[in-house]
Amino acid sequence: MNIAFVIGHHKKSKGAFSSYLSANEFDFYTDVIKHLEYKTGKLNLFYHNSDVSSYTERIKETASKLNKFNFDLVIELHFNAATPQANGCETLYYFNSKKGKEFAHIFTDTVCGITGIKSRNGGVKALVNKKDRGFASVYYPKAPTILIEPFFGTNDNDCVKIGSAENMACILQEFLNQIK
Repeated sequence: MNIAFVIGHHKKSKGAFSSYLSANEFDFYTDVIKHLEYKTGKLNLFYHNSDVSSYTERIKETASKLNKFNFDLVIELHFNAATPQANGCETLYYFNSKKGKEFAHIFTDTVCGITGIKSRNGGVKALVNKKDRGFASVYYPKAPTILIEPFFGTNDNDCVKIGSAENMACILQEFLNQIK
């Protein structure tokens, strides 16, 4: 299976910060990818261009790069952030993608099964409207795409269950083993 990873956010805007993990989304997942590559070998890794100021144009540019290849799955890496009470795993996909929905369920089940983190609102969220957060990321790539939010970086219990970038890499590796 040919899989691409996209690190959420970019070097100039690194996403939510987790005081529990002492990392923002961009840096956390940069570390996760290093651990995953150590375990599995070289990955198809993409970054958003921090010089493109428009969110949608930045996502379209990344999708254009992804669409030059025949990926079976694209995984955009994020974690959630809100109040300290908010918790759970959520995986987003384009509502019309049957494979995206299937991958989203498998990913959520993997995270919840390994960590004990609860699924948030059913764990799988179909993005229908272009105003939905994350819609562009799952809509523009031609391959089935999931945007993962496996935990809340603002919830200490979720962060304890994730543990570290190395543990998150192990969770991703288990997910990859399940879909191959």
